[in-house]
Amino acid sequence: MATEIRLIDPVLTSLAQEYRNSGFVADKILPVVSVNQRKGKIPVFGKQAFIHRDTIRAVRADSNRIPPEELTYLEFELLERDVEVSLDYIEEEEYSNFFQIEQQATNELLDILLLGREKEVADFLQNPNNYSSDMKMEITAAIAFDDYTKSFDPIQKIMEAVAAVRKKISRYPNVMIIGEPTYRALSFHPKVLDKIKYVGLGKVTLNYLSELLEIKNIYVGMGVYTPNDIDFTDIWGDNIVLAYVEEQDKGKTTRMGASFGYILQKSGYPEIDVYYENGGKIKVIRATDAYTFLLTTPQAGFLIYNTNHIS
Repeated sequence: MATEIRLIDPVLTSLAQEYRNSGFVADKILPVVSVNQRKGKIPVFGKQAFIHRDTIRAVRADSNRIPPEELTYLEFELLERDVEVSLDYIEEEEYSNFFQIEQQATNELLDILLLGREKEVADFLQNPNNYSSDMKMEITAAIAFDDYTKSFDPIQKIMEAVAAVRKKISRYPNVMIIGEPTYRALSFHPKVLDKIKYVGLGKVTLNYLSELLEIKNIYVGMGVYTPNDIDFTDIWGDNIVLAYVEEQDKGKTTRMGASFGYILQKSGYPEIDVYYENGGKIKVIRATDAYTFLLTTPQAGFLIYNTNHIS
């Protein structure tokens, strides 16, 4: 059997690293950070930055050293994911611009990888078992967001979650991911609609919710998947995830501070490579990614789950 020669395609790799799927929001709440190693440790933000310390140093005195037990680290290990597609050389002869076919194939491969990452992150963040008891809130049928017969105001519950995050990390959450079913319930809720009539809006918008809740970045999780190639299911269900995410300055190295968490991705990935089969008649395009995600400050996030009980 002939040895396959794996060739990195720099052009397709460059396209891959710039590619985004606008329907996915996982990297809005867990920003992507490049790492050089596949295994390692990262510092974990604690409350040491908020401890009031004596920082005055007398002449010839020792410096005010922070006790080492206050500095902690999380271990990580990136997992590799890949997917590939094959193209016959005859197809190359049939198209005047075969690069467009390669680019389309690359985009489809990347969508598959990003879909997997989106669902993996969403499943984790929407699982109540991954939150402490004081950083999650179950919405019962008595206060369901989609039951408009009740006098309950869902905005009050969201504000309770906002306050809970600030109590833990001294900062308000600045990112909120709303599942599409929950956003639909909020959009037609009488209590929310009653508020917008005072600002001259005809419908509930994300900008209005942002101003009302004083949360800078609100996103609706629109991604869907199909387990059987027939029916589609929302990746983000009737849930809300709030978190504090440190904003990154362009061109500057971002320290891993009080942010809820991060997606750690191998530097230079996703990567596109090609190899040939069947004596060179079949060209295989392969997309490879390597990443993991960690909650570096779990108390910076809050889950509101099971908001809908009718639809």
